[in-house]
Amino acid sequence: MFQNRTKRHWVVGLALGASMTFLAGCGSSKAARVDDAMMARVPEDQLGAVRDAQLARTKAADNVTRAEVAVRDAERASEVARRNGDAAKSRMEAEKAAVKAAEATGQQSPIASAKIRLQGAEAGRVAADAEVAWHDRKTDTAKAEKDLRAAELKVAESELNLAQFKALERSGDVRAKNMSEANFMSVVAETKREVEDARRRVDEQKRVEQDARAEWQRLRSEAPQGYGGSGSAD
Repeated sequence: MFQNRTKRHWVVGLALGASMTFLAGCGSSKAARVDDAMMARVPEDQLGAVRDAQLARTKAADNVTRAEVAVRDAERASEVARRNGDAAKSRMEAEKAAVKAAEATGQQSPIASAKIRLQGAEAGRVAADAEVAWHDRKTDTAKAEKDLRAAELKVAESELNLAQFKALERSGDVRAKNMSEANFMSVVAETKREVEDARRRVDEQKRVEQDARAEWQRLRSEAPQGYGGSGSAD
């Protein structure tokens, strides 16, 4: 009997401990977030800052959507460049076969002409590979910018929560006493640090992209006309 009672106490204690942990988790999450339903009784004339923050969040969300579209566009352009690269490789292989065919004739003029065409095809293949590399870097930049827009959205959301908390507090809602302004401010500061980190990554990726573009342009200019790839340098 004693063992059974002890076991029951242990199970109850474990359950209470789990409940307290769950409630603590809920409390910590609410400390930096205001339920939208709480704002229903706040007078509209006290919601100016909240409305501004809502507009900022909507704009930030739109920017995320635009960034996602830009990533898909960059990925499609990269795929086109990759197909052009495959075509340049096929052209080079065809010119190699033409050189062998010319050499089989033993005639100097056809051999020389075939070798010149092969050199052009080889230069075109190198330029096409560089174009693929550039488009891949452009895609990386677009993804980094999407991450930046997502980080900016988090800032907008955290600032909206802070504005809601302040409006709730000013309205005299007693539930605001269960929240901590310091926690809201901490979340805002943390999301802003994430934005700065994301912005640095974008700047670094843009430099990498610019280097890849410059290399492609150099190789394209060195390739004979018609062998330098078909991408735009804009």
